[in-house]
Amino acid sequence: MGLADMLQEPGTREKLQDFAKRYDQGEPWEGISDSEAKEQHDQVAAQLDDNEYEESARASFEKLDPDQRREAARSLQVEETDDPGELARATSKVRKEQPDMLGQLMGNPALKGVVAGIAAQAAKKFIK
Repeated sequence: MGLADMLQEPGTREKLQDFAKRYDQGEPWEGISDSEAKEQHDQVAAQLDDNEYEESARASFEKLDPDQRREAARSLQVEETDDPGELARATSKVRKEQPDMLGQLMGNPALKGVVAGIAAQAAKKFIK
């Protein structure tokens, strides 16, 4: 089952539309709780292949300013960078090698925004 199939489940499309709308308003971490960010990320990420996940992560990192991206890089324990592509690859690697790590880093607002953004960016591609 992919994300397109998941969106056919009753109420899922509307829930993700609302989530993506709130993500797009203000800073990406405002209006979304840590638990909601993690829950949406985990549900959507499970439906994405590696390329879709990395594309969504890149788009999510692009919404952050360079200082926020460097803050996220420190939390991900990667060399300090503000390049959205490098950060997306690092996040994709963490997803595979340490899947619980992203959920454990919700105290970092920038990273919370990225985790929420991965779900929101992917959902926006599939919701027409």
